[in-house]
Amino acid sequence: MTVASALLVALLATMGQWWFFGPVTKCLVYPLTTGLLVGIFMGDPMTGMLAGANIQLIYLGWISAGGTMPSNTITAGIYGTVMVILSGADPTMAATFAIPLSMLGLLQNQVYMTVNAAWIHQADKMLEKGNIRGVRLMNFVPSFCMAVLLYGVPVFLMVMFGSGWAQGLISSVPGSVISALQVVGGIMPALGIAMLLNYLGKPKLVPWFFGGFFLAAYSGLGLTAISIFAAIIAIIFFLTGNETVQKGATKAVKRLSVNKDVKTVEVQDAPALDDEPRPVVEYSKKLSKSTLVKTWLWSTSTEACYNYERLQALGIANLMITPIRALYDTNERRVEELKKYLVFYNSEVFTIGPIINGITCSMEEARANGENVTAEDINAVRTGLMGPVAGIGDTVMQGILFPTLFGIGCSMALDGSYLGPVLSFIIFEAAIFGCGYFMFMTGYKQGKSSLLRILKNGTIDRIVNAFSIVGLMVVGAMAYSRVLISTPVTFAVGGGSTSLQSVLNSLAPGIIPLALTLLVWWMLKKKINTVWIILAIFAIGIAGYFLGIFSYMG
Repeated sequence: MTVASALLVALLATMGQWWFFGPVTKCLVYPLTTGLLVGIFMGDPMTGMLAGANIQLIYLGWISAGGTMPSNTITAGIYGTVMVILSGADPTMAATFAIPLSMLGLLQNQVYMTVNAAWIHQADKMLEKGNIRGVRLMNFVPSFCMAVLLYGVPVFLMVMFGSGWAQGLISSVPGSVISALQVVGGIMPALGIAMLLNYLGKPKLVPWFFGGFFLAAYSGLGLTAISIFAAIIAIIFFLTGNETVQKGATKAVKRLSVNKDVKTVEVQDAPALDDEPRPVVEYSKKLSKSTLVKTWLWSTSTEACYNYERLQALGIANLMITPIRALYDTNERRVEELKKYLVFYNSEVFTIGPIINGITCSMEEARANGENVTAEDINAVRTGLMGPVAGIGDTVMQGILFPTLFGIGCSMALDGSYLGPVLSFIIFEAAIFGCGYFMFMTGYKQGKSSLLRILKNGTIDRIVNAFSIVGLMVVGAMAYSRVLISTPVTFAVGGGSTSLQSVLNSLAPGIIPLALTLLVWWMLKKKINTVWIILAIFAIGIAGYFLGIFSYMG
């Protein structure tokens, strides 16, 4: 491989961890995207895309929240695809490379998150000296250097010097073992699907998973067609949902006060948002539209220096530099106001989460104009909202939007279409940017009452349930089409023989993939560690192949 190829792959791995522009770099966490890019950089885009799609299927249900990373999909996607291309292995074997590499990636992430805590202490010291620009410097530069060292350098060396031993590794493995590993790869997507089922599977919604599975099995419809069908059902569900609050009825809701007290009160049917407009107040100091847009754009770098100690605090302080500079005249006052944002903060920050930043700007504007809004008030509202917003945002982005779009993208990619990863990326980015901008501006215009009213009237629950229907039907269809396992067993009948697979197909097509997916789901519900589940899949696949029970359908 050329130096240029190695450098490009190294830069890709660096960007995957260093989330300097979150909505875009977020996609570099996903193997479907990075697989294609690695393939392009290394001169084999089709193999890269197929390897990335095979790896992505395993990780459709892996949710990273609260600073935790159950498996390093950055390393799995990029390093795993590099190994497939270097070794010349079949892309169906990508999972066998990706899984151990993803475990190694957990160590990389732990080092990255631990060392990054040092930079926020440097930002504290710089701010004490009045150096506001130093806060921004600490948010970006040291974390970039760590990402280069931990992610970029190893993959650069792998691309430059790894082809010989990678090819030697594959050539030394017997053909029967490779076939057994392909069976393992055929089962492995059941893990990602089961994790999504575990995440989205409210008891009353689980039947939609089976609906998607058997619709794919009996109709022969592709995943895109089933997604459209599911979306129509979801719209009907949302419009006529059974969670509508009857007019005049009372219900208990939790109201969050500015001092973080949560009070449960009985309220009448929630009025429309327009029935409670925010009072128009003319301030002498007011944030301009361009300042608000810049602040929202800075929110995309909230996780550039993600760390274990204060998580997103440095990124939040960085984005608040812009409105604070606009609202306060002296550097001393700006420093004083910025200090309150260098405290622990963690929420979803790209789709629903920007509403908190908008609310913060609204409260900061009121404070700058002399209203009775204290620093404690602002942090109390931020702290009180970050948990509920994270629950909604992570569900929408990681639990519904990503698996639905990238599940369809994987299906298209495995059919040989480059539109799979491309369209997934474009639609994902449009949704994140559109939703994030809308929520930020809503938070600013409506103040802290905006999110509370949305939570109170049940709209969020109905939206999440509607989208969950789409997600469950899509993963149900994927359980049929992407868990590629059958049985070669035959038995004598009279003077001939009949295959067990044909008998099972007459009962219900895809019953083996469904049974394996439900088995993995059961293991997850029993709280069995995913590492043990992966080992169990390897054991079942390898033993099943050598015993003549399972074969790969790809």
